[in-house]
Amino acid sequence: MKLIINKLTIVIVLIFTTITISCNKNNGSFTTLEPKDLIEKYHKTYFETNCFNPKSHFSIFLDYSGSIKTAFKDNNTLGFYQLFINSIKLSSVDFFEVNNNKIDKIENISKTELYKKVKETDRFKGDAAPLNDAVKTIVDNNLAAVFITDGELWENGERDDPWAREEFENWLKAGNSIEFFITDYLEFGKQKHIFYICFIPKNSNNTVVSDFNFYLENSIEAKEYKYAHFCFTANNVKITKEYNVTNGGVNENAGIDETAFINGENFEFVFIMNKWKDLYKYIGQSFDINGNLVPGGAPLLSHLKVDFSGMEFYNIKDIDIVVNNITDDFNKFKTIEEIKANPPIFATDDNGQQLLDENRLPILLTPGHYEGYDMNGKLIADTIFATSEQNNTIPDLFILDKNIYQQNGEICIKLNDKFSGMGLSSTDMNLLRIDLVLKDVSVNSSNENLDKFVWQGSKVKENRSMYNSILGAFNSANPQNRIIYTYYLYTLPY
Repeated sequence: MKLIINKLTIVIVLIFTTITISCNKNNGSFTTLEPKDLIEKYHKTYFETNCFNPKSHFSIFLDYSGSIKTAFKDNNTLGFYQLFINSIKLSSVDFFEVNNNKIDKIENISKTELYKKVKETDRFKGDAAPLNDAVKTIVDNNLAAVFITDGELWENGERDDPWAREEFENWLKAGNSIEFFITDYLEFGKQKHIFYICFIPKNSNNTVVSDFNFYLENSIEAKEYKYAHFCFTANNVKITKEYNVTNGGVNENAGIDETAFINGENFEFVFIMNKWKDLYKYIGQSFDINGNLVPGGAPLLSHLKVDFSGMEFYNIKDIDIVVNNITDDFNKFKTIEEIKANPPIFATDDNGQQLLDENRLPILLTPGHYEGYDMNGKLIADTIFATSEQNNTIPDLFILDKNIYQQNGEICIKLNDKFSGMGLSSTDMNLLRIDLVLKDVSVNSSNENLDKFVWQGSKVKENRSMYNSILGAFNSANPQNRIIYTYYLYTLPY
């Protein structure tokens, strides 16, 4: 049965959502902001902490230790490097030589010069390339970069400890990804590797690595070379929204305001205009085509699917939802934004210069937002919003249908008919945040592809430094309890 929104419901909605335009003593208009106007900015204060500079160049760091000279005598290794350089569409990159206990930046290098770099055999010498400093430079500066190295770090001998673990961990924890391209070569009969360690910031639009992937998949020349390719991430969740983007996957009986619906990249905002009692009546008590009561009722939210295949090095056994009433927290954010949107207005002359009264004080025309400025127009409020995690959790309001999720990966959120009534306001509008979170996550350490990160050392039988760096980083960056998607529901009083 489809619920028809009656006139009384519309009147109630208008009462609770009216935009009040008030005039102050000086007839200045007051701008108020609604949740739909602010929700995207509010969401970003919680989830977008990455500080990648999109104007930065793609950076290439090349290990100039002595063993690299041997590596590039191998035709497959040399050809693969040239293939990589050939795929770069940028006219210039930032290039760094890593050798002799330092990292040198080579300015204004062309693609032709990049080709020649691996043929400067006299520059590949010694064991003093500071590989750890190169990785630290990339991570600390949040660079979109590739580090081409054999992974052998020498400091008073060959290190086979996880020397890159902390940097890999910090990079993955920030939601970034690392892609490895690996070629093999022999050095004095021992199996070794050249690693192309590609650091990809989560907000980067730099296409160098994706261009290289495309080149490898489509170039006839690329088919001649042998290589391995792996992607490491703790955040590669594919979200598919199988619904109309103008109204989301909300049950048609919820009576949403389609003009207020926001379909964000990893969140959505839904204004539900029907009363809670009607939601329970027409959604919570749903019937199938044969007239039989559907156990648990129909979903309030559905038609969104999640796919974790891009996180092959993690075992994700379960997901869950966490529901918070964020009305108070959001209202603090709203007040700050309204303060900034309603600054005081001072009298000025025809040249835009501020006019002063007989006491040499600015002449105030409009005092600004009453909570943010005093009567002299001086800002008295703290307009820096600090996010709060002390929201009002409501554990029994909704239920995630785990059976449907296990069948096809679809997220179906249903009303809980045993809801206690605690946590929702009975007098004011409620803004709810439903976070979809990962549960029961473990590292897939049995993945045989990890063996590619072990090689026969020069002074140790097996060098597992890269292997243990990756495995350790995966454990530390475990995305257990990570939020992968968020619904914001704006609802009537309970």
